Amino acid sequence: MSTWVLIFIAAAGCLFILKMVYVLSVAVVLPFTRGALYVSTSQRRIAAFLDAVPLQPGQVVIDLGCGDGRVLRRVRRRYGARAIGYEMNPVAYIKARLLCLCTDGVNVRLRNFWKADLSTADVIFCYLFPDVMRELSGKLRRELKPGTTVVSCNFKLPQWLPAKVLRPGNSLHNDPIYIYIA
Repeated sequence: MSTWVLIFIAAAGCLFILKMVYVLSVAVVLPFTRGALYVSTSQRRIAAFLDAVPLQPGQVVIDLGCGDGRVLRRVRRRYGARAIGYEMNPVAYIKARLLCLCTDGVNVRLRNFWKADLSTADVIFCYLFPDVMRELSGKLRRELKPGTTVVSCNFKLPQWLPAKVLRPGNSLHNDPIYIYIA
């Protein structure tokens, strides 16, 4: 066999193995995520959120299901806020840790946010499924201090009244970003 054929077979094999690792990592956390997959938040949506919710250096932003940590990195770079992310998908967690290695003030945790104390947050950011939002609504009401901002992409927090609804122009479906004040 030629060298090129062997290189192609090796590359295809590596890609297949990586895809299987991703599928396994999704399957492992499926009971907790209730079907939500790791999908990156668009840069346009992050910029809209950051424009609408000004922060001060040292404030705490918590991203529930932080994926690759892009929200955390942008919050830290733009405002100097402390950024904490919770992620359960091992592949997304490893990617976030690697991408956040050189960013001081960003802490990515391989942990279920349902077991985390969110009371230190000044801002909560989430991009979760509607059935998760129902349960999250109660957790946030119990744990957040008055004045904490909650930002939810696409899906409303049941029994909360949004202070503002953003619709970033030119996003794929012009999906809303809901901003709440606890």
